[in-house]
Amino acid sequence: MTDFSAYYPLWGRQLLAEFANINWQYGLRLKTPVFEITETEKQYGSWQSVTRVIRISTRLITGHSWDITCQILKHEMAHQICSELFFETDGGHGPLFHKACDLLGLPAPFRLASGDLPKTGATDPSENQQTEKGRQFIRRIGKLLALAGSNNEHEAAIAMEKASQLMARHNLQQILEDAQSKFTSLIINGKTKRLERWQHKICAILLRFFYVKVVTASLYDPLQDSHHKTIEIFGRQENVAIAEYCYAFLAGKLASLWQQNRSMIGGKGIRARNSYYLGLLQGFYDKLLTQETLTTRPKPEKRDTDRSGVPGMAVLIQVEERALDRFVGMRFPRLRRRSATGAMIYRETYELGRKDGGKITLHKGVAEQNSEQGLLLSQGR
Repeated sequence: MTDFSAYYPLWGRQLLAEFANINWQYGLRLKTPVFEITETEKQYGSWQSVTRVIRISTRLITGHSWDITCQILKHEMAHQICSELFFETDGGHGPLFHKACDLLGLPAPFRLASGDLPKTGATDPSENQQTEKGRQFIRRIGKLLALAGSNNEHEAAIAMEKASQLMARHNLQQILEDAQSKFTSLIINGKTKRLERWQHKICAILLRFFYVKVVTASLYDPLQDSHHKTIEIFGRQENVAIAEYCYAFLAGKLASLWQQNRSMIGGKGIRARNSYYLGLLQGFYDKLLTQETLTTRPKPEKRDTDRSGVPGMAVLIQVEERALDRFVGMRFPRLRRRSATGAMIYRETYELGRKDGGKITLHKGVAEQNSEQGLLLSQGR
């Protein structure tokens, strides 16, 4: 068994920082507890009200992402709220506990008493049915994206256009059928200290065309004792899965096209590469924008019933977007928007990339996998 005791002071320091940040983010005034890292196999975390100790297990920290550790920390902080703010003494998971969880924006799966971690797989038949609908949608999108990889440019364009139309119809259907939206989130962690401008550009594409919200943040790595920049995608499960796939596809496509064309591209080094990357993504963005006019997807500035073809759909879309905003706000209650600063680029290289980007077609196979995040897309088929 690996001895992680040398990490304990580092993890304890980070847990203190996370506690302080959660306290600030959610406007709480909880007193800082004592943190203890344990070797227990029985519990991922616990709150001891008499000694004011929050215990977090090594098994949790080393076996899961730090994001999961933070959710368990919130779970124990909810118990602390019950003890110190609500003066509840039974330590259970009743109404007051759930009220405390609401104050912390803790997702429902992390409010469970058994092991404090979400169970894998849906137990509610309606959830299984909804998952099957999602699987069918993913498979249909997968077939269209496979066709979009055709060498026949006309056939590929039609397939991609049909995929866009299918996404639009599916999203509208989900809004109509599901009054209480079920959202999820997924973290993309490239283990880097900073996000490049081209990564922010991909985020802008996901936000504009794939029915998701995107937040850039950072995540602690307990085994490296360092922080990495992350991209977190929020939305309905199927939309998040497709957005994740699109991110991976575009990141790979940029590198591939750069290697293919770099000998013909003007400029030097990183600046030339970034100029080409940004041009590629702008070209792809423009292509999607053009295709959007051929679909039934209502634009943000013109969400009317004539565009969607469904009476009252504009209102339903606004309700859906507000619900998703609230879901994001549960995780990031003090979210700030930052405008990007201008980048130094080679204009000719950028324009060359923009021209090539207009030829990019989102394609390759879509595979369904089981994971803690739900339905994912892979490039492996």
